[in-house]
Amino acid sequence: MRRVFFGCLIFVFLFSINLYCQNYKIGVFDLQKVMVLSDAGKDIKTFLQQKKAYYQQQIKKRESELKKMKEDIEKKSMMLSETARQEKKQEYQSKVRELKLYIADSENELKSLYATKTQKLIHDILKVARDYAKKNNFSLLIERQEGGVVYFSKSIDVTNDILREFNLYYKSHKGE
Repeated sequence: MRRVFFGCLIFVFLFSINLYCQNYKIGVFDLQKVMVLSDAGKDIKTFLQQKKAYYQQQIKKRESELKKMKEDIEKKSMMLSETARQEKKQEYQSKVRELKLYIADSENELKSLYATKTQKLIHDILKVARDYAKKNNFSLLIERQEGGVVYFSKSIDVTNDILREFNLYYKSHKGE
């Protein structure tokens, strides 16, 4: 019985040494950094900023029109009949509601665009990261933030490599 026990113990010991000595290639990358520094991420940021600027310009234009309308109503209120004055006030209130709806719609549109574009960006980056890991024989590739990584050696950080690969991928798939 002792021989069997010691034989099993030696087998487990040798097996664990074999597992321990195998070469495992592990890498870590920062998804957020790739999103921010990649050409695709920069293009998305520029696009969203342009869209936001357009909406802000339209809102300012409508606010200016409302201001003029209010001033016009105040100037002419003495000369208008009560019904005409009420009609102008209702028209003004209607335009104010339209502006509020436009502001809400533009904010929702920006949020939706951000979510859609960011989701696709993350999907594409993760695809490139998986392909990179396979191509370079990684046993494990961990995303720094989501992986709950507390510490890692900079020698296993492959963020810049994935950023470079993703920029190449983005340039070749830009029109899609």
